[in-house]
Amino acid sequence: MRRFFGYGPALLVMLTVCVALLAAPTALRKVQISQLSAQVSLARASLQTAGALQENDDEYRLIAQSVMPGVVHIEASGGGRSFRQSSGSGWIWDEQGHIITNSHVVGNSSNVRVELSDGRIRTARLLGNDPATDIAVLKIDPGPGVIPLERATNLPLHVGEQVFAFGSPFGIKFSMSRGIVSGLGRSEAASFVNMQQGYTNFIQTDAAMNPGNSGGPIVNTRGQVVGMAAAIANNFPEFRRRISEDDLARIRDEETRNIINDLVRSLNEQPRGQSAGIGFAIPLETIESVVSQLIQTPDEPVLRGFLGVQMVADPTGRMMRQLGYEGGGVLISSVPDERPAARAGIRPNDIVLSIDQRPTPTSDVLRSIVSVIEPGREVPIVIWRDGEEMSLRVRIGAAVLRNGNPDYLPGSEMLSMDEIRRAAR
Repeated sequence: MRRFFGYGPALLVMLTVCVALLAAPTALRKVQISQLSAQVSLARASLQTAGALQENDDEYRLIAQSVMPGVVHIEASGGGRSFRQSSGSGWIWDEQGHIITNSHVVGNSSNVRVELSDGRIRTARLLGNDPATDIAVLKIDPGPGVIPLERATNLPLHVGEQVFAFGSPFGIKFSMSRGIVSGLGRSEAASFVNMQQGYTNFIQTDAAMNPGNSGGPIVNTRGQVVGMAAAIANNFPEFRRRISEDDLARIRDEETRNIINDLVRSLNEQPRGQSAGIGFAIPLETIESVVSQLIQTPDEPVLRGFLGVQMVADPTGRMMRQLGYEGGGVLISSVPDERPAARAGIRPNDIVLSIDQRPTPTSDVLRSIVSVIEPGREVPIVIWRDGEEMSLRVRIGAAVLRNGNPDYLPGSEMLSMDEIRRAAR
């Protein structure tokens, strides 16, 4: 007789193993789900207590509350014999109702409306305009709710510091974005706002800026203005579509005329490119120098500091090495007689390293720094000559722009501001 009872224990073991293999994944999943639930509960409980991120949010919210009431949205139209309509941003300068924006936002518009952060609409007057620095000043009636922004006057700005951009990107009013200072002393923005002949020394930031941000304030972590949005880098060419009022008048059919008018306005309002993480802002020191003059003497030309040198726009490394120097600096090609630089002892082939304790890596930066120094002020200038650094003192002269070029006022470095203004008329 065959014996089968000997296989019983083996079958029992096999059955147990199979059950275990089938049940193990389910049990493991339950353990994993239990652990995940515990992690979620712990994370949520931890987020209820104030941490670094929550503290950051609190600070950002305070910045928004501090700055937003001083930001405005601008709508501009009219301006001579050509059709023009544009929109942008601006910010309140003082309690007297002066508002700062970009020159390219308002141009010579005859109709300008300003919307305050609480929704009130004010009619604004174009008080002054300086296309060379892309700065314009508007004026509205003072009164309650006209809250000026604080300014970071004389506070240094460094690469890596956080900044916040306010404005109306794509017409979305009173928006805020965050980024850092990506670079200083940039002149590349000139090509984006048609300022090739202007004074350029821009702040570069990666804070999101789009069409409509122009004229809006850039502030630091204290909510103080450090600059004003002016341009963004993108791969769309800058363009404007215009039609003259005379052309419209020749169209006799009113309905057709209105359709064309609306079409042109729509084309003008279309955004030209978008943020690529490279935005440019006009530094506060340039703004303060120009705005104070546009407010105090709006009918007179803007006075600019003047050094009186001819510069090599883009010297090669070989040219600099031949003079025994490697690094950033401005190579002087000639020094006309009877100018501030000549009187200070600056010579051809000198390399300007800094002026007024500000580095001058390029000719554009040197030109822009000098332009905002008050005429008559004596400042230090560091140069490279004959293999070594030298420090000189130069008294800055004054110039006004005529036909796009600085026109030096002879002897202005020795005159008072009132005397300089009389000479400039």
